[in-house]
Amino acid sequence: MSKIWIGIGAVAVVGLIALGFWLTAPASRPAVTENVQPSGQSPLPVAGSITTVAATSSSAETILLAAPGGSIQTSNFLSDPATVQDPIAPGYFYLGYHPYDGSSDPAAVKNPPYLIEYINATQYFNIALLEEPIGVVRGEMEQYLMAHLGITQDQACRLNYMVSVPNRVNSAFSGRNLGFSFCPGAAVLPQ
Repeated sequence: MSKIWIGIGAVAVVGLIALGFWLTAPASRPAVTENVQPSGQSPLPVAGSITTVAATSSSAETILLAAPGGSIQTSNFLSDPATVQDPIAPGYFYLGYHPYDGSSDPAAVKNPPYLIEYINATQYFNIALLEEPIGVVRGEMEQYLMAHLGITQDQACRLNYMVSVPNRVNSAFSGRNLGFSFCPGAAVLPQ
């Protein structure tokens, strides 16, 4: 049990360090505005209003995410029907798979292969690989994330993110940022 807490603590420390670097970066931050749903689309399944970063084109179909070297324009993944707000943490959103909550939502599963959680306030993606083989699962997650954000591999490497694996899934790779497979410094994972 103490190994789990050590792993969680290590992931939290790395996340806080990354957040500290991001918050102290001199790059200008885009303005935060209210999210307006594109016409003809159903609203997100969330209570209350959410905020997203406005795109330079003033289009509700894109979001600008702060990143080292300048902003990254993505599709408005928050309006994607497969994106849902975390019911426990306001401002946190699951992209795709999310924990089962008893609903009939097909993306809510008891044992998802991975979870992608987006933190709106910090524009940070916290990603967990939850089953073996973690190399295959990371590849599936990368394809899903890039498709839903509408970004390239180079843009994905510039996101504020962490890819981790809990000790219960793979103790050899737990407690560190594994990165995206195509980014410099990424961990080479078993397939």
